[in-house]
Amino acid sequence: MTITSLATPQGRRLYRELYHILREERHYGSWETLRMLWNIATRSRSLEGYFEQPVTIEHPLGTRAGTRLWLEEILSRYYYSTIVSFVYGGAAILLVVVGLRRFSAGISDTTVMLSIGLEALLLIVLFAVMFFRRDEEDPTAKRIEELIAEVGEIGRDFAASTIALDKIAEQLQRLTAETARLALAAEHAATAAQRTTSPAPELIERIAELNATLRNVSASIEELRHAASTIEQERIEIAVRRQLERLLVQRLSDNAPPSS
Repeated sequence: MTITSLATPQGRRLYRELYHILREERHYGSWETLRMLWNIATRSRSLEGYFEQPVTIEHPLGTRAGTRLWLEEILSRYYYSTIVSFVYGGAAILLVVVGLRRFSAGISDTTVMLSIGLEALLLIVLFAVMFFRRDEEDPTAKRIEELIAEVGEIGRDFAASTIALDKIAEQLQRLTAETARLALAAEHAATAAQRTTSPAPELIERIAELNATLRNVSASIEELRHAASTIEQERIEIAVRRQLERLLVQRLSDNAPPSS
């Protein structure tokens, strides 16, 4: 059996049948099936071992036309819902990340940008699939429009949250500056109060010198008092001694015998 190319109606029908053979009869995985079908669409000149009789392809489509056929007949036909679900999943992830970013500092800007990049990549894939999908085969166009509107709403929410975060950061900077100013004023007030309630160092030094002088004067007075007491005691002793001497001389004079 010979066909001009896989882009002909007969070739497209055989190409779709080949997908069902690989997936349902031979149970290939999705990625392996997609890889094999892309290689067949771009390079193969014959299909042997898949149908009852070999199929010869006169003109391979090449990379560009083969990829277009692969997108139109395989990816957009059989994996359209899967891609849409991935886009919805990416949108959900982006919503969660943006929501958490509003209330938690643990979500970094890098995480938010990666979520936006993932959603953008999924939307690009969806765009490529929709671009090569025929209008009569697109029953979910309204849902896609709603999805795009939701993604736009997410972008607007993210922009609004970014503006709000910038305002909060500016207010925090102002609050920090005001706190620093108040702390400086409190420090000045504490210093002034300390100077008011505490004596000057020169005054403390003069008071210490005065106390030392008073202690010296007190010691001198004590020494003078002790010296005065000693002198008074000596004077009393001298007076007593003189009185005793006088009494003794008088007694001796009275007891002496008269001269003949």
